[in-house]
Amino acid sequence: MKLVRDIYLLSMRCIKISIRNPVFLFMGIITPFLYLSLFTPLLKTLAKGNAFFSGNILDTFVPGMLPYIAFTTGLFTGFGAIDELRSGLLERFRVTPVSRLALLAGPVIRDVCETLFQCTLFIIIAIGFGFRGNPLGILLLFILLALLATITSSFGNAMGVITKSEERFAPITHGITLPTMLLSGTLLPIALAPVWLKTIAYCNPVYHVVEAARSLALGSFLSLEIAIAFIVLSTLACLTVYWASNVFKKATA
Repeated sequence: MKLVRDIYLLSMRCIKISIRNPVFLFMGIITPFLYLSLFTPLLKTLAKGNAFFSGNILDTFVPGMLPYIAFTTGLFTGFGAIDELRSGLLERFRVTPVSRLALLAGPVIRDVCETLFQCTLFIIIAIGFGFRGNPLGILLLFILLALLATITSSFGNAMGVITKSEERFAPITHGITLPTMLLSGTLLPIALAPVWLKTIAYCNPVYHVVEAARSLALGSFLSLEIAIAFIVLSTLACLTVYWASNVFKKATA
């Protein structure tokens, strides 16, 4: 019960900090609108005469963008961990009886909630542009997005504690983000790529989330990619949380 209470208190602390930040609220509204209003017209032009994009182009674009939101929201949270480490906040927590696991769980839960909020907002705005996703599929997709945000947030926070500075942390995050997202098919499906690129992309966990997201949005619940995505993300989430919690325990020992 103490662990649950500690996680609740630290999660609410992190959530309140985000809510009080007006930039967070503004970007949460404007970013989905910019993607849909500025990028969708380009895709519609590209889709003309291309049999692969038969049907509503948003059925391909919107589900692919949701894992991108989950990935970036969680990964860059490490900058906040660096700030709290530098300010001595983690050191002050060290002399309290608060659970070390809760120190990690607080920001992770905040990032998961932030991810689901931004994804919900993105879908609502996308509906105004013509997106029509399967409601049950979207709900199942939110589970995958929560797992992905848990992985990236745990990794980002742990790396922030390890590196201890923005100068060391920033190259790592950007070095991971660019190839991961290019090989995930968020903007354009990997099915359009040559065989060698498809082979590399198959080793990317985010690729499986994107493929599962598109299947779930269309209501194709028997797709093998959905099962693969759940297995891969569940395994990675357990391993990443375990590793990150050990990093926090050593940092506050």
